[in-house]
Amino acid sequence: MIITSARLVIVALFAPIILQTQEPMRSGASDKAPISTSSPIASHSQSSAELRIANAEKQIAKDPAKVNTYSDLAAAYLRRARETDNPDFLLETEKAIARGFKLDPANFQLQKAEVALMLARHEYPEAREKAVALNRRTPDDVMVYGYLAETDIALGDYTSAEKSAQWMLNMLPNNIPALMIGAQLRVLYGDTDGALEFLKLAYEETSPTEVEELAWIANKMASVQISAGEVQAATALLEQTAQLLPGYPYTLMNLGRARLEQHRAQDAVALLRKARMVDSNPYILYELATAEVVAGEEKDASQTYTDFEIAATHPTSAFDDSQQDLIVFYASTPATATKSLELAQKRIALRHDVWTIDAYAWALYANGNFSQAEIEEQKAIAVGIQSAQIYAHAGCIATRLDHREQATKYFELSLKIDPSSEFASKARRSLGIDAVAADEHAVADSADRAMTASESATAESTPHPANTELTSMRPIQTASVIAFAPIPAKLLVPQPTDTDRRIRNAQALISRNPKDAAAYSALGAAHFQHARETGDVSDYQLAEESLNKSLDLVSTDFAADEPLSTMAEVCMGEHRFADALTYAQKALSLGSGDVSSFAIVGDAYADMGEYDKAAQAYSRLTPRDMTLSPRATYARDSRISYLKFIAGDTPGAIALMKIAVAEGTEAQLPRENLAWLYYELGEFYAQAGDAASADIAYVTALTIHPGDYRALAALGKLRSNHGNYNEAIVLLRAAIAVVPMPVFVADLGDLYARSGNQAEAQKQYQLVEYMGLLGHINQVLHNRDLAVFYADHDMKLRASLDLAQKELEVRQDVYSWDALAWALYKNGKTEQAAEASRKALRFGTKDSLLLFHAGMISERIGLRDQAKGQLTQALQINPHFHLLFAQQAQQHLTLLQSQAASGGNNGR
Repeated sequence: MIITSARLVIVALFAPIILQTQEPMRSGASDKAPISTSSPIASHSQSSAELRIANAEKQIAKDPAKVNTYSDLAAAYLRRARETDNPDFLLETEKAIARGFKLDPANFQLQKAEVALMLARHEYPEAREKAVALNRRTPDDVMVYGYLAETDIALGDYTSAEKSAQWMLNMLPNNIPALMIGAQLRVLYGDTDGALEFLKLAYEETSPTEVEELAWIANKMASVQISAGEVQAATALLEQTAQLLPGYPYTLMNLGRARLEQHRAQDAVALLRKARMVDSNPYILYELATAEVVAGEEKDASQTYTDFEIAATHPTSAFDDSQQDLIVFYASTPATATKSLELAQKRIALRHDVWTIDAYAWALYANGNFSQAEIEEQKAIAVGIQSAQIYAHAGCIATRLDHREQATKYFELSLKIDPSSEFASKARRSLGIDAVAADEHAVADSADRAMTASESATAESTPHPANTELTSMRPIQTASVIAFAPIPAKLLVPQPTDTDRRIRNAQALISRNPKDAAAYSALGAAHFQHARETGDVSDYQLAEESLNKSLDLVSTDFAADEPLSTMAEVCMGEHRFADALTYAQKALSLGSGDVSSFAIVGDAYADMGEYDKAAQAYSRLTPRDMTLSPRATYARDSRISYLKFIAGDTPGAIALMKIAVAEGTEAQLPRENLAWLYYELGEFYAQAGDAASADIAYVTALTIHPGDYRALAALGKLRSNHGNYNEAIVLLRAAIAVVPMPVFVADLGDLYARSGNQAEAQKQYQLVEYMGLLGHINQVLHNRDLAVFYADHDMKLRASLDLAQKELEVRQDVYSWDALAWALYKNGKTEQAAEASRKALRFGTKDSLLLFHAGMISERIGLRDQAKGQLTQALQINPHFHLLFAQQAQQHLTLLQSQAASGGNNGR
């Protein structure tokens, strides 16, 4: 990505950030999204910032000597200040920083927080001085470059801001603060379409749970659209946002602006008064007063302007962007023109952005200093910004200087940029254009733009095709008998991987530098990978310990993204789905530009049975209009294929998983991860009853990752279902030797029982119980497996039900509902079992075992036709779906059919 000196050409994501960017998208519109502390939004539930404040205070209470926790608290208070527009939270930020400095005055994170606080207070020269010092101290810190860029924008040094933003992108592509700054520069340079493109991508990539952030971005988009004359598009977006977050004052304010441009002044007044009820900040008051004037409510407008002046001159607003509105307001009458210039001179001494320069020029104009006003306005225009307001002001100044050709040019530009604005009305009067004709043209032009935007938004990209051939060790298949190829002995035993070396390297780095956060993160990731490869649950604890140490060092920095994401994966491995969701969402909220955590968000939702939310999260892994890497597309496609299977589209799941396999191969995934893709493909084939293709996929997984315990167990189960008992025993024993999972041992016991070795079967069954109850983590991980095992074997049926119900407390996917249904059925609670089975099948999942369970339950409650249909479907999908129950399903189906043929009762 490159930011040129003339235009930004960044193509990437961005989202809300902790940087307090104050540059408005238009004059009078704050870049903040203010909410008062009494707002219904603020009181409806705890915001993200409130949760972070509470967590930081909790950590401080636990360990008051941990310095970086105070920077966490400061960052949370800064976020809360943005949410509420309440300066009291800036005081709390200052206190948190001071508490931390008492422990360590040289702490880098605290010094960064101090700069962020200065930026929030608009202390730009001081902030820049400190940021320069921090940059010299640590020249590879991305956020420090962000602070430099923000001060440069405020001080009018856009070239330096571009350089800092480019450094940010070079060091960490797609990081959100850099892209926010980039979008801001695009507006300043007049590239409205580019700014909107970034904002749309930001909206798409923001976590669905960050509702206020989504509303904030949507309002940024709408503000840019309104200023560009795209009122219809802005209105549609704002109405959608109002449903997403009702009562959001910024949405109400921008809707009021839009209604005013649509010449619906009364509607604008009503909306802005609603916004004022939620938050009476100066921005809203100024917009309301303007609307009341247009609506002919002069008396109300006069009072609102008075309220605006009081609010804008309050000490807490001394450096606020509402000062620009106040300068323009004072410049509107001769009586206050001098006050306008005095205020403008104070502001221009602090910052030199285009909006401050425009306000200063307008104050000079109001005081009769037209030549100096023109010089200042030309500085703003030279940046390249396309603003109806700035061009209208320039036109008025040029008119007073009798520069008629220039004045005409500026008024025409103002009219072109936003044909419906108040500035366009002034331009039309100055140009002598008929207002009605101009308005009709503006409506038509706006409609054309809206149609173009709509057509662009609905354009869909076609997924690229992939062709994956599975040819190794293809079995010979006939109509009903499959002769499986033998598995080479070398594939039954795990081979050394690179993971052990990664663990040793990270440990060595930590021994040399105990404060190396990246090394702790790498160690945690390596332990997690080791857990994936070996199934050793103790690695989860080791991973968590290392990741916590990393987060202690960099809990709010971009560097926290990786340990947070890995921690989310660890929580998924431990079946702590709610914790996984929390960590993944926290990683996304950092704004590093890495959207891979949406995969964990989706995984957590899928295990919690919220498949629609899972699909939404997965879709955010690969934003549209982006050049997608194979790693990103594999992460998306492999997961969406599972959702297709849950939805009953097994062929679609297989087709998409084959694409994911090709993408994973191209992405050069680690061997275990690529083997997992082939294992998943084999599972879908097995569910579809295509044993030959399933076998190929499982063997390919073993070839890639010898000793892969999932593939070994799956091969053993598949071959046992088709009568290859001896070979299946070898395969299951090999899997258990790698990872002794209770479900593998249960399958081995069933295999011994079916082959007539009851004594050995009982040994395996006893081992299942022992393993499932061994240690807390095993109890958590294997509740569902143990519940089904007990129910399958008519053992400890009360315990089976208890375990199934306990599992449902944390995981509500279709398989947890099925486990509960089966346990209820075996405990004689058939009506409740039927309801649970209905929930298990409500998405249309084509899983023969689920359908078998449903058929048995339907038969028990007397719904014989329904039972016949479910058992028939189970056997049609896969006549060899289970070693024990496939034959039982056929027997029950035959019985039901004979009863129906003999005229037995098949109703109820």
